[in-house]
Amino acid sequence: MSEHDQSRKFTDKSAAIANETPPKGKAGVEQSAQAIEQSYSVTLEKMRDYNRKMIDMAQANTAAVFDFARQLSTAKSSSDLVELWSAHTRKQLGILNEQIKELTALGQKFANESAGPIARSFDQVFKKAS
Repeated sequence: MSEHDQSRKFTDKSAAIANETPPKGKAGVEQSAQAIEQSYSVTLEKMRDYNRKMIDMAQANTAAVFDFARQLSTAKSSSDLVELWSAHTRKQLGILNEQIKELTALGQKFANESAGPIARSFDQVFKKAS
């Protein structure tokens, strides 16, 4: 095979690769855009869930404060006040601990589910490109 034939073969192969690249790139971009859109939808849904949970917790905590205020109003001595205060504090710390666990789990789930579609899309695009 002559040098001219080798050059021509290389040029033809390069041209074929160059012609394939734009459609592959366009498909990758479209797939990434779709993944981002899907991720955005999941993110909005998870943010709503997270906000609802926060509102529910705030409502429960507010109700607990009013219950505590009612209990304090019935106290007959300072020792009753101390006892009520201690019991309320223990109870609320336990509730706070549970609320933190719930919010942490919900936040982790939120992060994993929101980023998942984008990560999968990029993995697929890079696998196709290589």
